[in-house]
Amino acid sequence: MRPRGYMGLVEKAEAALVAAIEIYNKPSFPYREESFSILAINAWELLLKAKVMAESGGDKSAIYEFTNSVTAKGTPSKKRHVKLNRSGNPTTINLHKAMSRLDDMPNALLPPAVRANVESLIEIRDNAVHLINIGPAFSKQVLEIGSASVTNFVILAGQWFKRDLSSSLSLLFPVGFVGSRLKAKAVPTSPDENRLIKYLAELEKGAEADSAAEYYVALSVDVKLKRSPGALASQLQLSQDPNAMKVILQEEDVRQAFPWDYGELMNRCRDRYTDFLQNKVFNDVCNQAKQNPALTRVRYLDPGNPKSSKKVFYSTNMLKLLDKHYTKKK
Repeated sequence: MRPRGYMGLVEKAEAALVAAIEIYNKPSFPYREESFSILAINAWELLLKAKVMAESGGDKSAIYEFTNSVTAKGTPSKKRHVKLNRSGNPTTINLHKAMSRLDDMPNALLPPAVRANVESLIEIRDNAVHLINIGPAFSKQVLEIGSASVTNFVILAGQWFKRDLSSSLSLLFPVGFVGSRLKAKAVPTSPDENRLIKYLAELEKGAEADSAAEYYVALSVDVKLKRSPGALASQLQLSQDPNAMKVILQEEDVRQAFPWDYGELMNRCRDRYTDFLQNKVFNDVCNQAKQNPALTRVRYLDPGNPKSSKKVFYSTNMLKLLDKHYTKKK
């Protein structure tokens, strides 16, 4: 059964965004960035119209366009009528008017980062459809703005309408960008494309001061090629064999794998368990973990001197061991 009222608009908005993502995630699909921006803008327009209706008590006329009547003398009247389209159905407001009406609703104000992101999508759509072709140099910017747009949409749909989109929506898949990234330096950009790229960068910069950190104008996307942890992937282990394949770990890579020192590990345990104590059980688990290079990493003040001061860092997988000894909070 089709939902009635504004929830019907919410479901249509979700369907439009799913279609946008599915098209974008086809790397060889021609016109994919343009198609994504068109469908994503449609999704945002439907979502914001639904919010306008919801804040108006479900009144459908809240998203209608109105026009003033004309008196017998040909002068504008104060009486307003719903503006009809060519088929005789009510005309609804566009995306900009939806954002404007939300500005007058204290419980529905759009965070600056969300507004800037939507404005960026509109510029991509308008320029791509009417003016320029999207080339390799522009693809990364579309990917970052689009990924942020999906993230913002999921957050607001959850906050406004209690919708869980985790099963149907995902972030954009950048596989199509991998190849074009290598070509970007060799492909010249047109003046029109350069102006658009600069304008979008200014929109992003203008919203950097947004205090609502959970929303984004654009998400930085870094593409790294690495082996899969799947069943068919090559296995990797520590070895002293001089003929083994060498893998270089930089400092930031180590800290990502072992992010917690002893104090931070205790803080995480206090937040996670109802009966946590810094007792013999905890210290025994930590000492055992020091024998496992997958769980701990020792950093020396002087890496070349094992007698220098040192500090142990722990993997987040330590919690799996500690779960066996303490009671998790509900």
